[in-house]
Amino acid sequence: MPRRRHQLDELRDLCRAGRVSRAVDLACEHFAVFGRDDAVVDLLAAAIEQSGGSAAVRRRFAELEAAASP
Repeated sequence: MPRRRHQLDELRDLCRAGRVSRAVDLACEHFAVFGRDDAVVDLLAAAIEQSGGSAAVRRRFAELEAAASP
């Protein structure tokens, strides 16, 4: 399985499991290698909203969005 696909699957699994902090970390790595992916941004936003993500997770997510903005 290609690395990109593997990471996307892992991101989905992490979000489903409520491990949003780890998902944001992996998304940072994913964006660094493959570029911004709006589907990943949407996935993370939904997971953070659903889990009531901590202030630290929300801040890291905002930083990820800002850094990856076109």
